[in-house]
Amino acid sequence: MRLRENMGILGIDTIAIVVADRHKAIRWYRDVLGLDVAYIGPRTSNVDPSVQGTPDDAGHWIEMGPLRPQTRIHVCQMDETEPGPTGITFLTNDIVADYERMQEMGVDFPVPPEKMEWGEWLGQFADPDGNVFDLKQPISTREWKGSSAQAPPRKRARARRARRALASPGGGRGRRTKRPHRTVPVS
Repeated sequence: MRLRENMGILGIDTIAIVVADRHKAIRWYRDVLGLDVAYIGPRTSNVDPSVQGTPDDAGHWIEMGPLRPQTRIHVCQMDETEPGPTGITFLTNDIVADYERMQEMGVDFPVPPEKMEWGEWLGQFADPDGNVFDLKQPISTREWKGSSAQAPPRKRARARRARRALASPGGGRGRRTKRPHRTVPVS
């Protein structure tokens, strides 16, 4: 059977990690992995998305990680957990420094980081519930930096160039005025 159109998948939104204690998990994923708490669902079901829980009064659904469109994890407390490999890989740009920092925090590494013959570094670590994750330092982190997976529409780029041309003494061509280079996005 051949599909006529692609589905239009934008990416992976969240990945579930089952934990025994959601409060402990919030602290561990925030403090050890440095994931931001992006959303905490209320303890009781509520259709209003502006109603959120708190780290001390968290509901079942807790999202942690970067701002969208990048993938987040969501930790969810279950009565029974099944520790073991998750198939989830966390990326880093300095695996040795992260390994040393995490070991100082008491994180178990069943497989310490090792440089693979193809150039990437790989290792495995476990959370307090026994969930095992891969930790990977790619050969180049260039493709993982940046924000959106989709390029802005061309009309916007043309509009920016037109505004720049009007504001610039050289008509938008040639050397620009000296401005400090931003290395991080401004909120």
